[in-house]
Amino acid sequence: MRYETHMRVDASARTVWALLADLGGWPRWTPTVTAAEVHGAAELAVGTPVTLTQPGRRPTTYTVDTVEPGRRFRWSRSAGGVRQWADHVVRPDGADRCEVVLTFAMEGPAGALLGRLGAATIRRMVDTEAASLKAGAERAPE
Repeated sequence: MRYETHMRVDASARTVWALLADLGGWPRWTPTVTAAEVHGAAELAVGTPVTLTQPGRRPTTYTVDTVEPGRRFRWSRSAGGVRQWADHVVRPDGADRCEVVLTFAMEGPAGALLGRLGAATIRRMVDTEAASLKAGAERAPE
């Protein structure tokens, strides 16, 4: 199961990246995350564990496995035959616009089944996160 959404944002890539890279600040701009705890790192870095709490779910810890500063980061986790990952990409489009691409995937023996069962919720959460990021970035001072 894989879901991807694209969102045009009327804010600079720098502004959007600042919101995305401040993982502990996510609860301030998206209702899909009620708490975010970054373990052992002052800034976004490969190997950093991040525990997210989402509405109606127990806390889940992901590990950052890819960082391209200012452009992209991805985190992932594996448990019970399922590998989950989420990719967060910012593509500049001029000085004051950019495109955000958010992708969430579930892979592995149980990933396809769990992905089908939770597809509507996953789509709603990824879409809400993208729309919330857009709104937060467009309100932020440049």
